[in-house]
Amino acid sequence: MSAETMRAAVYIDKGGTGKTTNAGHLGAALSELGSDVLLIDLAGKQSDLADALGVYEQVQEDIENEDDFPNVATTMGNRWGDVAEMVGAEDAVDRLVYETDSGVDLIPAHSDLDGLDADLGNVDDVDERYNRLRLFLDEYIDPLDRWDIVLLDMPGLANNITYNGLWAARNVVTPVAMGSFELKQARSLKTDLETIRESYGEDVRLQMVIPNLYDRRTNLHREMLEQFEADFPELIAPEFVVDSQQIRTATERGQTLFDLPDEELAKTGKDAKSAFLKNAEELHDRLQKRN
Repeated sequence: MSAETMRAAVYIDKGGTGKTTNAGHLGAALSELGSDVLLIDLAGKQSDLADALGVYEQVQEDIENEDDFPNVATTMGNRWGDVAEMVGAEDAVDRLVYETDSGVDLIPAHSDLDGLDADLGNVDDVDERYNRLRLFLDEYIDPLDRWDIVLLDMPGLANNITYNGLWAARNVVTPVAMGSFELKQARSLKTDLETIRESYGEDVRLQMVIPNLYDRRTNLHREMLEQFEADFPELIAPEFVVDSQQIRTATERGQTLFDLPDEELAKTGKDAKSAFLKNAEELHDRLQKRN
């Protein structure tokens, strides 16, 4: 493995586009392709990614037993260095990480993220405010040499935690539904990242736009896909992800499509699984070129 992990943030400033579904399935697909993957959920206290990957009950049990420190918010707070020094850096990371049956490791979201956003807003130095997650990954994740790729499941809005994720990842993956509003949001995101590069000197770039929840039966979706391809010709993912009930069913069970044998998958499930694999392979290549 490389001494420096490849990283990407799954992000768009909007909910309901499938960020968590794509983060979990891209992670599982990358694992299927041979990468060791760490997922980090920054998306909020609901712990949707833990639920989607089948470890939600374990995470909640740890919280109820007050065995939830340190957590993901601690990595960007003032106490992480003390925790790492007290128990040892590797043991401190181990306390954060949950193994899943989908072949990926997970640092789940935590309710402390709500207070963390406000705490970060009180940090006057912008470099310190937005660089805390990157420093954690640089100083405590990369040296372990345990993961090839780190994927961040991001909040659906721009806040201090979002900027920490963008600064840390430098690469953005954007799932989009097939609508004019989502097209506008994707355009705005590209502009926002250009502003970040110009104003802050941080080389954060859009690496992949993934057409998601695609319905092959509608002309509207076909026309919107053509518009996305015209607007993002070099960034569009190799495959759109079809709108499949089997994705939702698997997620409700705490699984991904990669946890199910092919004979249990209907055509839409097989097509979605294939799309996640092709998109994950292409994402790996794009990240490798940037690393």
